Amino acid sequence: MRKPDEPLLHAAAGGEKTGRAKIPEEVRKLRDKRFRQVEAAIDGPIKVQLGDTRPQGDRNAEISSLERQIALLGRQDAESYAERLAAVKAAGGGSGETDYSQRGDLSRMNQFSNEGRNWLNPDMPTAPPTGYIVRTGSVIPATLIGGINSDLPGQIVGQVAQNVYDTPTGKHLLIPQGSRLVGEYSSQIQYGQSRVFAVWQRIIFPDGKAQDIGSMPGGSGAGYAGFKDRVNNHYLRIFGSAIMMSAILAGVEMTQDNNGNANGDSQRMADALSEALGQQLGGAMAEMLNRNMGISPTIEIRPGYRLNVMLVKDLVFHGPYQGFDYVRNDGR
Repeated sequence: MRKPDEPLLHAAAGGEKTGRAKIPEEVRKLRDKRFRQVEAAIDGPIKVQLGDTRPQGDRNAEISSLERQIALLGRQDAESYAERLAAVKAAGGGSGETDYSQRGDLSRMNQFSNEGRNWLNPDMPTAPPTGYIVRTGSVIPATLIGGINSDLPGQIVGQVAQNVYDTPTGKHLLIPQGSRLVGEYSSQIQYGQSRVFAVWQRIIFPDGKAQDIGSMPGGSGAGYAGFKDRVNNHYLRIFGSAIMMSAILAGVEMTQDNNGNANGDSQRMADALSEALGQQLGGAMAEMLNRNMGISPTIEIRPGYRLNVMLVKDLVFHGPYQGFDYVRNDGR
């Protein structure tokens, strides 16, 4: 006969007896305290329906944990876990899909699976391929050379304002001050928008070398996406059209025969012409007003604007910057 405090240890897979071990007193006290809390919650005046309040994934995770603990404990110590396991399964935790209907956007973030919460990140830290690298999240301080007007899309040119060094050590110069930046900006501006979106696509180094950098977004010096300087909402044009339309409609109304004094054919002809003219002018002005109301704001960024190029990809270099470290056409 074994003692109650010496449970048999079984392998989780095969279930064969491998030896005897004594459960530490601290573990036993913690387990007993946990059981007392669960029993108090179940026997108390407020009933807790686990199957109604917890998601399916959490119940499946607890079931898996209890089954592993039962496999590792002896028969006497496993009875409490077996009772708990039966209670969880009876509450609806044996099968079924996880209900994400009440989780809102959390279901899109893939934080839960059918086996419960997945806290393991499969990605491991990776060393940089070379020490001459500028990692994602770094910024390249720059200054805008040409201006931006959002009425039409176009190209933009900037200049690197500070030296940029490697991310691991910060000792190797990779992008020198004075390098040119070439990009483009968007003219898709909506009503109420005050920032223009731009991306940078190419770096031209002082010695003539060039490197494509994809589409790195530009931001203000404070880190906000897009550029903001002057915004023209065209209020004068919008409200001026409304005032002009009101004046024209008032003039047309004055030409109408409101007193009904038409005694001859000529007067009736004038009334008809005035009415037709009023209708045409009213329709034309209404259409013009609707178009003017839909005018997008014009965003203007003046030359000299201080900005940051936000790196969304790693920039890898063969080595630190050295001017004219390549063979030129003249052989020198």
